[in-house]
Amino acid sequence: MKVPQAARTAAGAAALFAINALLTLPLFFIPYTREMGSIEAAFIGLARYIGEHFGDLNWFPLWYGGIPFPDSYPPLLHFTVAAVAAIGRISPALAYHAVTALVYALAPVTLFWAAWRLGAGRVTAWLAGLGYSLLSPSCWLIRVVRADAGGWFAPRRLGTLVKYGEGPHLTALLFLPLAVGMVHVALEKRRPIYYVGASLAVAAVVLSNWIGAFALSLALSAYLLAGFGKQRWPVRWLSAAAIGVYAYALAMPWMTPSTIATIRANAPLVGGRFVANLVMDAAFAAGLLLAAWGLARLHLPPAARFGLLFLYSTAFITLAAFYFHAAVLPQPERYHLEMDLAFWLAVAGVAAAIPLPAPMRPRAAFAALLVAAVPLWLHQHRMAREMEKPIAIQSTVEYEISHWLASHPQGRVFAPGSIGFWMNAFSDTPMLTGGFDNGERNNFLQDVIFQIYAGDKQQTALDWLNAFGCDAVVGGAKDSREVYHPYAHPEKFSGLPELWREGGDVLYQVPRARPGLAHVVRATDLPAVRPPGYDTQPLKPYLAALGDPTLPPAALVWRGQSAAAITADLRPEYLLSVQVTYDEGWHASVNGVPRRVWGDKLGQLVVEPRCAGPCTVDLTWDSLEMRAARWVSRAAMALGLLWILLWRKRSVSTTTN
Repeated sequence: MKVPQAARTAAGAAALFAINALLTLPLFFIPYTREMGSIEAAFIGLARYIGEHFGDLNWFPLWYGGIPFPDSYPPLLHFTVAAVAAIGRISPALAYHAVTALVYALAPVTLFWAAWRLGAGRVTAWLAGLGYSLLSPSCWLIRVVRADAGGWFAPRRLGTLVKYGEGPHLTALLFLPLAVGMVHVALEKRRPIYYVGASLAVAAVVLSNWIGAFALSLALSAYLLAGFGKQRWPVRWLSAAAIGVYAYALAMPWMTPSTIATIRANAPLVGGRFVANLVMDAAFAAGLLLAAWGLARLHLPPAARFGLLFLYSTAFITLAAFYFHAAVLPQPERYHLEMDLAFWLAVAGVAAAIPLPAPMRPRAAFAALLVAAVPLWLHQHRMAREMEKPIAIQSTVEYEISHWLASHPQGRVFAPGSIGFWMNAFSDTPMLTGGFDNGERNNFLQDVIFQIYAGDKQQTALDWLNAFGCDAVVGGAKDSREVYHPYAHPEKFSGLPELWREGGDVLYQVPRARPGLAHVVRATDLPAVRPPGYDTQPLKPYLAALGDPTLPPAALVWRGQSAAAITADLRPEYLLSVQVTYDEGWHASVNGVPRRVWGDKLGQLVVEPRCAGPCTVDLTWDSLEMRAARWVSRAAMALGLLWILLWRKRSVSTTTN
């Protein structure tokens, strides 16, 4: 009995899923691993926050003095984790590991499907999926990656997931081949349901991770240069552009123009200072076009050309960084995961284009390669079990400090390294630090945070902590259990009042005449210039005003995550300095009458109440841009559904007639 083609494809997908799921099986049951330095902590915190504040995801007050929630991170994975945690009634940490373990296991399946859809044979595509499951070319080509991963045949993807917390990045890599395959199907079949499906897949990549989003642009460029289809190239390029525009419309509430501008401004400053190199960029673009021309002259099938062009793009970025310390774009080293994906797509495309003699036909090679994969899988299984060992989270300093602060609130806290990563996984303690530096609306904070970490003067650190409304700072000696030990001079906090101590880990109180985030000041008290991080002398008039007994106190009470009320006994000439990041979405009113709001030289909020006597100022964050983006997204969804329904109705009518 002949097995149907669909059943063969499904069986191949199931086999790939099982091979990978068995490597990640413990993660479905482990809330916390020993990798306390993993950035996954910040993502778990975002999922917890979404679950507890689902109706108020506008302003996010917990990181960097406050940021718009879309700036915290592309949200697809975090919303999924929050939903799984709520439906399954499990902790966000366990939900995160279960979801990312599933993502890990499904990624080779989408590569298999995409390679097959693009023209590789089913067996060839399956073997490429098996190769992607077990072999990482970046371990072969890059000594640093090989050493970090644990050898030539280490499970690199799993290492990045467990050790570094690259769940969102791997989620983008799960959807990337799916998006390319769906775009291909849409351009070939040219029906509304496929166009909308392709746009949803593209949006899924973009809403998962910024690195993956840029990699998708490389993959789609390679696809369009590879010569698929019989339409003229302008038609395919314009159709692909329309899919991209529609995908952006769907994703716009979480990718507003201001969020994109924030990421673009911060990306060159995070993970090493990036300076654009026009010569390098020109060489990259010229090489891509030359490769496309050369592969076309060789008359290779489109699937092979696509794989090789995508591999060229990702390998150029990655190997230029590792071999020559040359950066085509920010954080180029992270694209080695994309290079691995592109390598196996190229293998599938090229292998399908090579006519093999009968003894070497794919089915004959299948069994031999599968047998060879068994010892490799067993080796990786042993490594996986070592990586995935659980930890008693209550024994960690990250948990201890977070829970102490949850039960003894101290206002805003400066929390370093892994403690800052984990803080909001357990509580809503606001921090001056955070989990995604690219999302800082006030990028001056990068200089301030660096100075607090690197500086050796206590008074300079205290000046900055006071200027940005911190009531406590987590210190740590050399024997601290915190993972990163980012303080160059931890002794500078010695002598401050201690709120909590456990061995080398200490929570210090920041001496402040008036704790809190709202302060009455005069116009002349505001900083006249933005000082360099190492010199707080220009701050002295402002700092003095924060503790001036001749000025009345002010009290700020949050009324949700995006609104607050400030009460004070004021005079008409007084201003309110609010130690919250300024953004154009902030609005102030007194008795319903709008009041002027602007940002000071430190990037914080200033309100002009124009009050005499006891006064209440209402603060709300309400972004017109975000509201417009939501309407655009809803309209796009509605129009897409309407397009599909009208097409189906017309098709049924045509068939009936």
